[in-house]
Amino acid sequence: MSGLAPLEWNYFEAGRVELCVTPETAFEITKGASLGDLPYTGYRRFKKTEFFRSRPSGTTLSLSEQEANELWNGTREIIWPSLRAEDLSHRQRADVSQLYFHTVASGSTCANAAFLTVDQNFLKHRTDIQSGLGVAIMTPDQAWVRYSDEYELYHPSPDEIAYVHSKQQHYLTQLSTR
Repeated sequence: MSGLAPLEWNYFEAGRVELCVTPETAFEITKGASLGDLPYTGYRRFKKTEFFRSRPSGTTLSLSEQEANELWNGTREIIWPSLRAEDLSHRQRADVSQLYFHTVASGSTCANAAFLTVDQNFLKHRTDIQSGLGVAIMTPDQAWVRYSDEYELYHPSPDEIAYVHSKQQHYLTQLSTR
């Protein structure tokens, strides 16, 4: 995870990369939707989010109900090939939705868009995900190595990283007390 801290610094302090951390987004967007309605209902809800609306023109997917269902089910088949949709646990369903929403938001065509994770199931299926969805799966360390020189990202000092993390903690504390 050592690559995550400098990526965060370049996001928060320099605005040189875009990061989107979505630990609960998939659950919040798909909450209450039946499994059969989940792909298109989730897609319609996701289109209303600030993140989706802030994406540059042409970088998001515009899907019909059938296309949304095919993409979600295709994503499931890639990362959980031996499980039927109805047999997925809450966590597995969230994994499918996370990758599904990433694919929708990046259109699988954004230059150098990557899904950063340390989840071994995603990493195990990275080749299939890349060929099936066009999404690069990387650890934060791999992303730092891959993109830092190409985009001339700043290598922050330990003190600069600590400063960013203390600001993040301050904001999280403020959010949790409201």
